[in-house]
Amino acid sequence: MSKTFDLSDFSEEELTALIDEASRLRDALRESRDRELPTGADGSKGQDVRDPDHGAIPTPTPREVKEEGPAHGVPE
Repeated sequence: MSKTFDLSDFSEEELTALIDEASRLRDALRESRDRELPTGADGSKGQDVRDPDHGAIPTPTPREVKEEGPAHGVPE
């Protein structure tokens, strides 16, 4: 359902400012969506795990455990 807005009382300057702000907002929304992968054939949506705000909890690799473990009390 689309919304209809009455813009008839706006001046040319107000309309220009409104269009500029809407364009900036649209561009920001598009930029944030660029990091997300498209919907897959099964309906799932992916996410770019390189994005620091992706929300996944990283799991250390075996090498990281071997190298960093002793500093955290893990026996060698």
